[in-house]
Amino acid sequence: MNINVFLESLAANSSRNFKIEQLTANSENETLREVVRLALDPFTQFYQRKIPSYKRGAVENTIKLEEGIDALFDLSHRLVTGNAAIEHLTNVLTNLSEDDAKVIERIIAKDLKCGVQVSTANSVWSGLVHEYPVMLCSPFEQKLVDKIKFPAAVQLKMDGMRFNAIVKDGKCEFRSRNGKEIQLLGNLEEEFVTLANGIDCVFDGELLVCDKGIILDRQTGNGILNKANKGKISAKEAAMVHATVWDLIPLVLFQDGHCATPYATRFNSLANLLATHEPEKVWLVQNTAVETIEEANALFERYLSMGQEGIILKGKDGIWEDKRSKTQIKFKGELECDLKIVAVEEGKGKAVGMLGAIVCESADGVIKCNVGSGFNDEQRKQYWKENLVGKIVAVKYNMRIKNKAGEESLFLPIVLEIRDDKETADDSTQIK
Repeated sequence: MNINVFLESLAANSSRNFKIEQLTANSENETLREVVRLALDPFTQFYQRKIPSYKRGAVENTIKLEEGIDALFDLSHRLVTGNAAIEHLTNVLTNLSEDDAKVIERIIAKDLKCGVQVSTANSVWSGLVHEYPVMLCSPFEQKLVDKIKFPAAVQLKMDGMRFNAIVKDGKCEFRSRNGKEIQLLGNLEEEFVTLANGIDCVFDGELLVCDKGIILDRQTGNGILNKANKGKISAKEAAMVHATVWDLIPLVLFQDGHCATPYATRFNSLANLLATHEPEKVWLVQNTAVETIEEANALFERYLSMGQEGIILKGKDGIWEDKRSKTQIKFKGELECDLKIVAVEEGKGKAVGMLGAIVCESADGVIKCNVGSGFNDEQRKQYWKENLVGKIVAVKYNMRIKNKAGEESLFLPIVLEIRDDKETADDSTQIK
């Protein structure tokens, strides 16, 4: 079986059912199974920022794909690093056939490039890929707020990119909320290793981009951070990245998806570490203790008047768990959701040859809308050349409505950003 050709056939058909059918029909192929696992497993990394230049056929005796996969062990376990790792990968790629080298490239990139994500793989091979753990806040619901025990904590809702700094064996790596590597070219690593103080742990927070002490707006800052997601950030841009953190979880408990230590204890440990080591680019989230919901609401209104996005109300007794927390609740001044792009439309008039609008829907297909606002001309040109279908987009809107056809839609939707750090849209039950 030519696995590269097989993956290309999956990429040519956008149907998830088609992909599942084809993978299921070939599920006994151990090499295919391992390729899928290595490419999608968030806890298997190869620490290569880009594919090195190589000349196929430079040697006569090529190796089989299975041998090339086995050779990646030295990268994932850091038996070779730096220039030695680049040379090792170059040798592997050089000794493979053209198609097999392309498969290795997909594995190194942690992207099968055929629309197969973790959920699809696990529907074919149950439990094949350990989904990356993440604790999310709950949208505002009065019944959840009523269950918060006071005193509680109010934290400023940040407007950057969610991330984890994972420190293990004295080394640090950065991941997005879906487990993809964020490449910051050495920036922030030393500060987080120092903060960890010899303990394997995970810092949770958001990345922000600062220029001369000023935090850049979300669209500009996350545009730079998306380059880090794709391994295309420059050294100058990486040096502008700062981190705001709000949680600290032991690595083994993070991987288990459950930490019973109360949030107040976790936060105090984090605050003490930052107060002791005083890192330059890692900041503690703005945190205020409140005795009543009235105090929380007053802070919410104050932050909104200052142009901030909102607050997170956090119960001090909340555990850390790999799910949407009922003890951490978002208060936002504007409504926002994440939708899946299912089609694109070309612009008209002066916008011919550029992106005009994107057609989006919720994960369950209940809510559908066309979004044409929020793009500048440069983005319209860029995105028309790219394949946006299947990507997740953050959309700001005024209210959930029904359109003229009686279908669920959104009123005045505006694009905020393409979410390269997310693979799943919100379903209609999560959209207010």
